[in-house]
Amino acid sequence: MCRMARKNSRDAILQVFAEHVAARGYADTSLGDVAAELGLSKGTIVHHFRSKEALLGEVHVAYFGRRFAEAEFVLAELSDPVERLVAMIYALLAAHRDDRAASLACLRELVRYFDGELNDYVRQQRTGYTEIVVGILRDGVQRGVLHTADARMSALQIFGMCNYAWTWYRPDGPQSVEEIASRFAVNVLAGLVRADDGELSVRIASAIETVRRAPGRSA
Repeated sequence: MCRMARKNSRDAILQVFAEHVAARGYADTSLGDVAAELGLSKGTIVHHFRSKEALLGEVHVAYFGRRFAEAEFVLAELSDPVERLVAMIYALLAAHRDDRAASLACLRELVRYFDGELNDYVRQQRTGYTEIVVGILRDGVQRGVLHTADARMSALQIFGMCNYAWTWYRPDGPQSVEEIASRFAVNVLAGLVRADDGELSVRIASAIETVRRAPGRSA
């Protein structure tokens, strides 16, 4: 199916490339097939992105650009560390539904093929995003509303739980992302907040709704 993208449509190239990587894997993705679907020449794609590896790198940059934008919105809209943490958990999980192709391309394929300076930049982006969650946890500890002896380890546990949801989550599955995020949040917060927090369900709902209002989100 030819989508007849404009020849300067970088976003369309990135989207279709991510879809092909998600469906076939990076090794079996052909720039020729991507070009054919968009009604472009392969040379046009190479002109924009130089190589298949560079294109995968751009998918990663764009993907994390969207995640950073969501995080900035969360930090601006919410002041409670508990709600901020829940919002970040939901944003990570919702990306498996709303930004699925790029999520799969980044989380499943990316680390297998990058080396050198490009890999360093990728690591910097991932580290920067991790630091947002570490900062939320440390802020919560300082305010006395979260309890962890090692904020960085707690953050890595959260990312491990959320990022690997791609291995089992299906958009047409029996549970919605909102339901999964609520359950994850309850499980995570069980070890981070006081057991007598009777408003936890309200705070979880507020955090999820905040992310749903973030610019660029459709769900």
